[in-house]
Amino acid sequence: MKWVTCEEMRAIDRCAIEEFGVPAIVLMENAGRGAAEEALRLYAERQLDGPVLIFCGAGNNGGDGFVVARHLANAGQAVRVYCCSDRGRIDRGREAGVNLTVCERMGLPVADLHTAELVATVGEELRAGAMVVDAVFGVGLSSAVREPQASLLRALDEARLPTLAVDIPSGLDADRGRPLGVALHADVTATMACPKVGCRGEGEAYVGRLVVVDIGMPAELARG
Repeated sequence: MKWVTCEEMRAIDRCAIEEFGVPAIVLMENAGRGAAEEALRLYAERQLDGPVLIFCGAGNNGGDGFVVARHLANAGQAVRVYCCSDRGRIDRGREAGVNLTVCERMGLPVADLHTAELVATVGEELRAGAMVVDAVFGVGLSSAVREPQASLLRALDEARLPTLAVDIPSGLDADRGRPLGVALHADVTATMACPKVGCRGEGEAYVGRLVVVDIGMPAELARG
């Protein structure tokens, strides 16, 4: 399995969807289910007790997080979901929006966490949780993390709860392995389809245990 840059991963995704015909929502479903399995493994390893706190951004990484929430809930795990972008601006016709809607219709607790005022209250939420799933930013992040998400990532890091990152720790440059202003330290990173080059070298300090999740890509794409 090859290590890929952000642009190479985009090309693999595009090829799987456009040339092989794998629906994007199928890839997201597989990604979230695989990450959920790793979250349950970490939860059992640490013998945790309490809800899993799942922080979701607006893009596909956040969509993976909503899928994680669904599968954890179906497994009997208590979850709390935090929408780290304006829910009203999420396209409910796209993959992430579809999975957010499913979470809401399942009755999962979904709280908004997209303003500085709301982020300021996250400490109380973190004290009530057993573990964090980080699905705020994915490999597409290329500029410094802005407020209020920068404060959110610092709060998550300072809480020192066991943390699983979806695809890559939020704030970490997927190509260079360096924080884009601020980056979260994860205990486990469930990366999708191929390991990202930024997870090596300097990035190892942020990634923790790296697990590659099979999301149903045609094998020839993942192998190169």
